[in-house]
Amino acid sequence: MSPAATTNKTTKNGSANKNSKKFPVKRLEELTNSERSKIIDPLTIFGLLPMRVYHHIADIGCGPGYFSIPLAKYAFDGKIYAVDVQQKMLDALEEHTREVRLSNVSLILSKESKIPIDDDSIDGAILVNSLHESSKPADLLKETIRLLRRGGWAAIIDWRKEKMEFGPPVAARLARETAVKFAEAAGFRVQSVYDLNEWEYIILLSA
Repeated sequence: MSPAATTNKTTKNGSANKNSKKFPVKRLEELTNSERSKIIDPLTIFGLLPMRVYHHIADIGCGPGYFSIPLAKYAFDGKIYAVDVQQKMLDALEEHTREVRLSNVSLILSKESKIPIDDDSIDGAILVNSLHESSKPADLLKETIRLLRRGGWAAIIDWRKEKMEFGPPVAARLARETAVKFAEAAGFRVQSVYDLNEWEYIILLSA
């Protein structure tokens, strides 16, 4: 099943530290485990998005590339910006892209709510189980819309704020109503909001 998020911060050696919701690097294998597809399958998600094979798309909070790799295969005539605040996550993704011989993935080390990508330069963005980990989710969404071209799209996928057997603690989750409020405040237009499955919700946005 999908890995549980953590409220501990990982240090450079992968050990835990308090006061952060970032997923620990030392457990990154859980993020690419095939069992995760039972909860969230990238190809199923792609069918819900206005993606095109030539789009430039940011995977914000990409981790080791559970979504970035299939995104790059789908948007074979476009470009994927794999964005994360943890360098070791990007290192793992870089190794994976070499293994599968993908050349359309750009690795981007970001700050918590500052992404080094030009204004109005991408067509779409996905934030999969990333918003609840951010210490500044409202600012992260403002930064996301800055990157998008006019008419661009974004998708937020995150844990339902309910108690369940796995996933992050309920207190660490971001309610869909709060995510919608942050998105609208950032300037997004909300296209749809619904339960993706019994564990996660999806919010589809346009810029």
